[in-house]
Amino acid sequence: MHKHHHVPLETRTFKYKNPHMEFYCPLCGTQRAIIAKPHLSAMNYLQISLITLAISACLYPFMELKGIFSFFLVWALFEGALRLNFRKEVPCPHCGFDASWYKKDVKVAREKVDQFWRVHKKADANVSQNADGAHMADHASEFGEHTQYSEFANGQNYEDGSINY
Repeated sequence: MHKHHHVPLETRTFKYKNPHMEFYCPLCGTQRAIIAKPHLSAMNYLQISLITLAISACLYPFMELKGIFSFFLVWALFEGALRLNFRKEVPCPHCGFDASWYKKDVKVAREKVDQFWRVHKKADANVSQNADGAHMADHASEFGEHTQYSEFANGQNYEDGSINY
């Protein structure tokens, strides 16, 4: 049994400074990196403590020292925000593969990749349609703009400086 060498979709990816994880996408073979860490660091606990202290100081006239229990609310908010940020970075921006969905449900992961490619095919079709500039003249005339695609601009001679507005 021999291994197949797959060419990645994107060979020039952005290089991250201090990534938390570096890996290759299992679907397209593109080198990936994730910066966000899914767990709280010592700095995050310091931030949580300082925010809790500030909230407790603001609530002291009303709740006295009971405001210190805002620590748990702030902790939960930090934990949720970090996990959402990490989860946002997991899907591959080149092929749409999401390892977390693949781990939970393969069918849903496959649907997400199919949806990713459908959206990108539509976007590519729109870009190629914009490249010809034919419908740009329609939009320019709708708004009264004088662009390189409008009839006004096409009738002018730009080289000899005879543009009269």
